[in-house]
Amino acid sequence: MEFLAHVEPKTGRTQSIQEHLKNVCNLAEKNCPLDILNHLVCVAALLHDAGKLSEDFQEYMQEIQSSGENVKRRSIDHASAGGRLLEDMAGGHFVSRMVGTAIYSHHGLQDCIDLETGRDLTEKRREKEIDFATVKKRYAQVFGTSELKQYVLRAHHDIQVLCRHIDDVLSRSEEGKYGDREFFLGMYERLLLSVLIDSDWSDAAGFSEEQPLPERLSEKDTLAVWNRAISHFEAYMKKVKSTDPTGRLNQCRREISKSCYQASQSEKRLYRLTVPTGAGKTFSSLRFALYHAKKFKKRRILYVAPFNSILEQNAAEIRKAVGEESDVLEHHCNVCHDDTEKEETYKKLTESWDSPIIVTTAVQMLNTLFSGQKSSIRRMYSLCNSIIIFDEVQAFPVRCTELFHLAVNFLVQFCNTTVVLCSATQPSIAQLAENNLLECEEMVGNADHYTEKFRRTRIIDQTARVPGGMRVEDLRDFILDAAGRSDSILAIVNTKAAAREVYQALKSSGSDEYELYHLSTSMCPENRRRELEAIKAALKEKKKIICVSTQLVEAGVDFSFGCVIRSLAGMDSIIQAAGRCNRHREKETEGEVYIVKMAPEAERIDRFYEMKAARRSCERLLYEFRQEPEAFDRALDSEKAIRRYYRLYYHELGDELTKYPVSSAGTCLTELLGRNRPGRNQYARQHGGKYPEFPLNQAFQTAGNAFEVIPEDEKIPVIVPYDENAEAWITELERPDLTVFGQKKILRKLQRYTVGISKYMRDQLNNAVYSAGSTGVLILSKDYYNEKTGVMEAPVSRFLDF
Repeated sequence: MEFLAHVEPKTGRTQSIQEHLKNVCNLAEKNCPLDILNHLVCVAALLHDAGKLSEDFQEYMQEIQSSGENVKRRSIDHASAGGRLLEDMAGGHFVSRMVGTAIYSHHGLQDCIDLETGRDLTEKRREKEIDFATVKKRYAQVFGTSELKQYVLRAHHDIQVLCRHIDDVLSRSEEGKYGDREFFLGMYERLLLSVLIDSDWSDAAGFSEEQPLPERLSEKDTLAVWNRAISHFEAYMKKVKSTDPTGRLNQCRREISKSCYQASQSEKRLYRLTVPTGAGKTFSSLRFALYHAKKFKKRRILYVAPFNSILEQNAAEIRKAVGEESDVLEHHCNVCHDDTEKEETYKKLTESWDSPIIVTTAVQMLNTLFSGQKSSIRRMYSLCNSIIIFDEVQAFPVRCTELFHLAVNFLVQFCNTTVVLCSATQPSIAQLAENNLLECEEMVGNADHYTEKFRRTRIIDQTARVPGGMRVEDLRDFILDAAGRSDSILAIVNTKAAAREVYQALKSSGSDEYELYHLSTSMCPENRRRELEAIKAALKEKKKIICVSTQLVEAGVDFSFGCVIRSLAGMDSIIQAAGRCNRHREKETEGEVYIVKMAPEAERIDRFYEMKAARRSCERLLYEFRQEPEAFDRALDSEKAIRRYYRLYYHELGDELTKYPVSSAGTCLTELLGRNRPGRNQYARQHGGKYPEFPLNQAFQTAGNAFEVIPEDEKIPVIVPYDENAEAWITELERPDLTVFGQKKILRKLQRYTVGISKYMRDQLNNAVYSAGSTGVLILSKDYYNEKTGVMEAPVSRFLDF
């Protein structure tokens, strides 16, 4: 009798369990990025769907053969049996724990210890009512056990080697400074699961689509990509037009790029590229990555940025620099292809990250490392044997700080991955109590050397100008006063409401001498893109302009104002804001960057704890700087000043916020993904005071479900009928005959017209937000959107003075 793993409902085609498990094993063995995991992934592959040998599952396969697409869908547990088979074969050894957890989790993460009941995953699976005796008998008949036993024995040995390696790495530093054994074991577990899920899904898709098993790019072909990309990159860089009127900055950029090339020839795997804004770090880091990938035979290069605005801009530059568009996969929510075939190809590539160069967001990267979504877990193993460039690393979420450190430490120590951290203000130069980044190699040496070379601005502390802080009217007057001395003013405030109110105050002042602009995330991305283009054009034409913005312009937006005014924030934000002033040394003198302090009622930041902590820390630094500027080399953007700022900031935040606290679990993600003391304590309470003897006690499912990169205060997406394209797609979305695929395609196009609003704003808008047909997708009434300021709480007609 042939036992079936899959039946294609339309045609009745079948795939046997034997074929499926062998295919998955072959794929897993071929694609496994680390030799130390090879035997483990093979054991997992050969057992993951063993439960499909049960009588219930085979009856279900027969039902599909008989009824085709009309079959009544059923969910049958076919993961438990494979884990139990392994436990019977390996006994209490750790191999059964580690591989078994992957088998149990290949349809969704599982907690090794239930936080509520204290029950162990193995206990829970053994209590499940499955036809285990039949599965065990049939598995032996179909596969035998000799090959599997050999894999298990080798896997057992490899796990011991793996654990010794972790212990050896950690023994070189004080306990907890760079992470703990349990966290790194958990990351190995996620890698194992990643290979299993990818191999399983790839074979299932191959069967469904009648396609051969996928082939990854060979080492030889990958090397050819790097050679071709390097050749084009060097030719391209010779043609790049200079924006530096004196030539001095370009000389510095060439020096930085040369240092990055020299670093590429080193075997070190963790670098900081600390250079001022406008120093050309995108191209310099790309040069490092291409040459390093060639020399050390890396599989891929990943460029990661925190904001789509940076990403889209730099993705275009990277494509031009390497020459071959097909070598670069741009992965973020705004990418959409009209051609169905191209869209399907793109979807497959984003699921596996099987491209030489990946350009993606911090959201996608952090989800790959920590999210509970299977599609995110699947990509994890693509990070091994790679180079990852993290751009504007200071803008990554604060609560992810220690998780990020630990993930980077794991990748560089255990996965043969090279990581480059790019920023003008590196957070990692300040030490935390635990879970720090490993020691980094400075790619260009002394950071202050280039800070001075690129000095184009003077930071002026005006926080004491108005006792108690500036009201909106005070900031308006300050901006207009500065506008009398400079033709272009950029004012950055901390909240969307403050940006809108300052813009309104300037608009109401009656002056038409300046073109007035506003930017905030109350505006949809397409609206912001057009406003940015208009601002850049006005600056190029040397028009007199004033722009009021939130911090969205601080990182990666390439424009240059004569004067910048920044509401008190973190010193990292102030230095990034300064990077938008006199960016290309257009002025013969230094550009002026003013720090001002807004009154509490003007910005209303009480609920933004991290922002408040950053302001307090910066205020303290400014005080210390006034008292003893020599202690900071007389510069607020010196390495000493930045280190002091981050130390103050981390102290203000407290010990928990950087660990990703989870209030519902009463602990933090670094704990749930590490030692999981709450789970171990609950286990002991349920087992007569006895603690678990085995490693791997993590609450993977709880942690994966809790992990979110995007802040929770802007969760409700609404689509704005901003232009004719958006209106046409909204109309299409409301069609009752629209297919699910068609809906997804239109929603991808409408990402550029989507704004995230708070629940409070949603309640205020009331009937101004409606659902598109039966889709549940929310649409904003056109009357409640202003192209100058974005989403409004009242109809635009009430704001005609705009």
